[in-house]
Amino acid sequence: MFTPKLGITLSQSHLEHLNIPIDLAIQESLKHNFAHIRIGAYWNQIEISPGGFDFSKLQYLLSKYEQANQPVVLTLGVKAPRWPEYYWPDFIVNKDPKESQTQQQILTFIKQVIHVTKSFKCITHWQVENEPFDPSGPNNLLIPHSLLEQEIKLVKSLDSRPVIVTCWGNDLLSRGGFHQAEQLADELGVDLYFKQFITQVLGKNIYRGPAQTDKKLIKFFQSCPKPVWITELQAEPWEKDETGYMSDQPQSISPNQLKANIERARKLPVKEILLWGFEYWLWQSQKGNDSYFDAIK
Repeated sequence: MFTPKLGITLSQSHLEHLNIPIDLAIQESLKHNFAHIRIGAYWNQIEISPGGFDFSKLQYLLSKYEQANQPVVLTLGVKAPRWPEYYWPDFIVNKDPKESQTQQQILTFIKQVIHVTKSFKCITHWQVENEPFDPSGPNNLLIPHSLLEQEIKLVKSLDSRPVIVTCWGNDLLSRGGFHQAEQLADELGVDLYFKQFITQVLGKNIYRGPAQTDKKLIKFFQSCPKPVWITELQAEPWEKDETGYMSDQPQSISPNQLKANIERARKLPVKEILLWGFEYWLWQSQKGNDSYFDAIK
């Protein structure tokens, strides 16, 4: 068994969706000495109008983690953690990363984010886009390789901290994005969900995990010349809909399942594991259920 450190993703947008105050989330996230907290620079929340930037929320979050010496991974670009995946400002006319004008707007946004945030020493890594080579979101879009290459080149021209590129891990070997990411990134991220809702048959929910075996993942990661992270390890429900997500006993996660997921992931040769579901644990805690926090202590 390997000993990768544990971290989390903290999504400002999902906290708002669950009506969880940001200060409570910050306070709780700092109690556990996480190796990293991954947060997103959400484009639609920052560039309110063309050239009209409001970094106050992001700077507030970063300043709290800076004061606490809490290491942070900051995601950059249009594609960020959590649905709807693409965080387009309303003023973007062509909401398609293949459009040349749109690409320039994305690059301008990334440049501005780094200009404003690079003074924060708590940021140890930049993550450029989220699962860029995996089609997702309402329109099933992906980030072109040429655009990601430009984005990473821009980031490296502005700052020396390492760049992470992430891939959807449940179909890692069949999609081929990992090898594209490996060419461009300093470190690689893989997102794994061991119990993902797929469909319903005769009223019964059908779930699946990664298409490849753990043995194949071990061999694959060991062959990679660069450090590999699990940037998302399932630690919240993946159900058919919001009702299933909010149910009292979702089939896809439980405190025991969470512990089993961590134990299984720790057998993989990875540098770090970022748990995906911190906001859900907080939401459960506000209802009087602390069992998810108890499970990770």
